[in-house]
This record gives sequence, C-alpha cells and structure tokens, in this order.
Amino acid sequence: MSLGVTEILLGGRTQVANVNVAGKGQVGIVVKARFGDRICALKVRRTDANRETMDAEVRLHGIANGAGVGAKLYGHSANFIAMEFAKGANIVQWAQEATKKQAQEATASILEQCYRLDRAGVDHGELSRVDRHVIIDESRPTIIDFESASTERKMSNVSAAGQALFVSGPVATMRNKLVPVDRDVAVAALKKYKWDQTRANMDELLALAGS
Repeated sequence: MSLGVTEILLGGRTQVANVNVAGKGQVGIVVKARFGDRICALKVRRTDANRETMDAEVRLHGIANGAGVGAKLYGHSANFIAMEFAKGANIVQWAQEATKKQAQEATASILEQCYRLDRAGVDHGELSRVDRHVIIDESRPTIIDFESASTERKMSNVSAAGQALFVSGPVATMRNKLVPVDRDVAVAALKKYKWDQTRANMDELLALAGS
C-alpha cells in the first residue's frame, strides 16, 4: 500500500503453492498488480532469498533504466519492487510465429540494449538464457530480471546474448531458420567483440542480425 499498489491480480503461467503467478525466480515471485490507473509487475522478495532487501537489485535496475533498458521502475521498498508490466511472450514462444523482418528487428534491438548495458557498466548475468530473460511484444523486446546483475564483473551482455541468439540453444535454432547465420562467422564476431567492446565491433554483430 505504501508503494501505491491497490490490488494484487493473480494469474499467469507459473504456479506457486497452487496459485498462478506471473513469474518466479531465486529471489522473488512476480505478480500482476494495480498501481494507480496502471497494471504493474510487483516483485515480492521470497522469505528464503539470499538477501535481506531488494535494494541492490533496484539500484542496478535503475542504472539499466538510465541506459534505456528494462521495464520502467515505479517504486520499491525493502521487500517489493513495482515496475512496468512487460507485455508479450517469452522469446521462444514469440519466435514460433515471427516473420523474418520481426526476427531481424528483435535481434538487433536485443543486441543494442545489451550494448547499452555493457557501456553503462551493468552485467545482467543471465543473458545466456534469453528465453527466460527477454519478453517480446510484436518486435519490441524487454530485458527483465536484474536480480543477478552486477557492476563488479566484466561486461558480457552482448557476448552472452549473442551466443544464445546466433550460436547455440533453442532461440538460435529457431532464429536461424528465419535468418540464417554462418555459425563460424558469428563465433568469430562474438570473440572479437568480447576482447574489444567497440562500436565498430558491435556494428559487425548487428550486420549478422540483418540490421
């Protein structure tokens, strides 16, 4: 209530204790909620979480927002984070009906957002699993869940997401059916960017995306 949340809206694909919710992670459970005249995503700290507050995640999520990445933060307390509800489907579900143009646009947008995170000094930490951490509405991707993010690690957002998009895993398999990419060329471009995170090397990756 102190955050301005007036109602919890149960429902979603994830089930916790026989209750359907929007999502579940190592740190929190996400439910839909009413926030003023908007529907938001409310992340609730789990009692068995490996942290006492949500403060660190909020700080890192805020840096990401400053770089134009992630769902917009609305408010937070020690145990709750209220943020924009990311509409759409996870990237695997979305890719099943995507067109070639949509796949090109979404891939380029994900990589560009990852580059902005790299430049902002926030490593998401889990973008090798883009199927769990990217929601897409039409061709607009949103990177979600900054609970494992850090400013202390080497930045690997582009490298991790690029591997998942171009090289291996369910997303790469589905995406490459729409927009084929030579695996060896992709691996070489990703290695080049990993060791020298310049705009020029980033643009080589965007070219692979069809951008």
